[in-house]
Amino acid sequence: MNCTWAKGRAAPDDVQYFLYIQDFKEKRERECPHYVTDSGTHVGCHLHDLSGLTFRNYFLVNGTSRETAVQFFDTILSLKKIEIYSPPNNVSVDCNPSHCQILWDPPRTRHPSSAWDFNYQLRIQKQIDVTGKSENKYNFPSPEPRPKHTVTIRASDARGQHWSAWSQPVEFGSTSPSFVHIYVLVVLGTFVCALILSCLVKRLFASETLFPRIPHIKDKWSENVHTDHQIIWEKSTPDTGKIDHEEILTVEEVTV
Repeated sequence: MNCTWAKGRAAPDDVQYFLYIQDFKEKRERECPHYVTDSGTHVGCHLHDLSGLTFRNYFLVNGTSRETAVQFFDTILSLKKIEIYSPPNNVSVDCNPSHCQILWDPPRTRHPSSAWDFNYQLRIQKQIDVTGKSENKYNFPSPEPRPKHTVTIRASDARGQHWSAWSQPVEFGSTSPSFVHIYVLVVLGTFVCALILSCLVKRLFASETLFPRIPHIKDKWSENVHTDHQIIWEKSTPDTGKIDHEEILTVEEVTV
C-alpha cells in the first residue's frame, strides 16, 4: 500500500513529516517502514506488509521543524474503501454457434468478499458494465462466422470507484473466413451475376419488340439500268487458240 501527501505552502524549509498508523482493534501503533522522499523531505510511505492492519485504521501525518510548529493531519480510513483490486484471473471464452460465454475468477482481496461486493467492466467491441450478481460470466452475442475479438476485464468494489488494472487480453474468433462464409459469398455472387444477365436479355428482347427493323424498298429501275450498262468482257474475249485468216487482194495496172 502506498500513502502520499504534499508539503504545505506555509511549511518551513526544514520541515519533516512522519506517518503513524494505529489499528482500531488492538490499538497498536507503528511508524512507516519505508518513506518516499523529495529533496530529503518525506512525502510518502510504502507499506509492503499489511498484516498488522484491520478493517478500520487511524492514520496520522505529523510534521516537525526547528523554526515553528507544524499542523498535523489525521484521518480514519477503511481498507475496503481504499483497496485497489488486482485484475480478475483465469479469463476464458467458450463459444457455440450463436454466443460466446466469457468466464473469469474474482480478484483476491484482503478480507472475505461475496460476489455482490464487485463490479466489473468488460472491453470487447465497447465497454460493458457487469455486476457481481452475474456469477462472473457474460454471454456475448456472436453468431458464426465470427470475426476475431479481444476481451479484457477489470474489477472494483461495488461501493467505490477504484478500478483495478485491465486483465491480460484473451482472443477468440477467427480472422480467416470460414467455409460457410465463402460458400455464402459464392452463391450470392452467382445470383447477382445471373440477375444482371437476365435483365440485359430482357432489355434486348424488349427493344426488338418495340423498335422492329424497317425493311428497305427494292429499286428495280435503278438496278436494271445499272445492269444494262455493264459490259460483260468475258463474251468479247476471243477464244484461246483461234487463228485469224487474212485475205490478200492484188491490184494490177493494165495498159490498153
